Amino acid sequence: MKKEKFMTRQHKKTRLFFRIFGPVLFVIGVICLIVAFINFFTLQDFEEPKLFWLFFVAAPAIFVGFVLTGLGFGGAVAKYQSREYVPVAKDSLNYLAKETTSGVREIAKSIIEGTPTNSITCPTCNEKNQNHGKFCSYCGDKLEKICPQCEQGNTMDALYCNHCGEAIEE
Repeated sequence: MKKEKFMTRQHKKTRLFFRIFGPVLFVIGVICLIVAFINFFTLQDFEEPKLFWLFFVAAPAIFVGFVLTGLGFGGAVAKYQSREYVPVAKDSLNYLAKETTSGVREIAKSIIEGTPTNSITCPTCNEKNQNHGKFCSYCGDKLEKICPQCEQGNTMDALYCNHCGEAIEE
């Protein structure tokens, strides 16, 4: 299977056109602007400017020339900027990774260890009970499921026994 080129011949021609036509149009706009300014500021008293219309030619010519020049040289500018910014970003990320490692380790350690709970919430009445209780102090309902295989207690939401791994029926 033939792989298509990223930069086609038409793309290169268009880029070359922008690289030539953009600066030329920009320079023409600047020249028009300079001529219009000279004409405007060298007027005698009560004389009307003859080339005032060049301001209206210069503004769009400068703008379009600037945009086309940016399009023509955009790839070169992007390459330059990436070569300037990537090492700084890399150093910043490495610094952040190095400085936050101990904090991340502490958080992970806390998650792995878990936080001790001092109470069990009853699934029937939603009241808090002592951690070692087997029945709710408020409604008398069971606070743990008993495994039919090993007869060990499990939490009420357990689907499998924490001790033997067998399925617990509801």
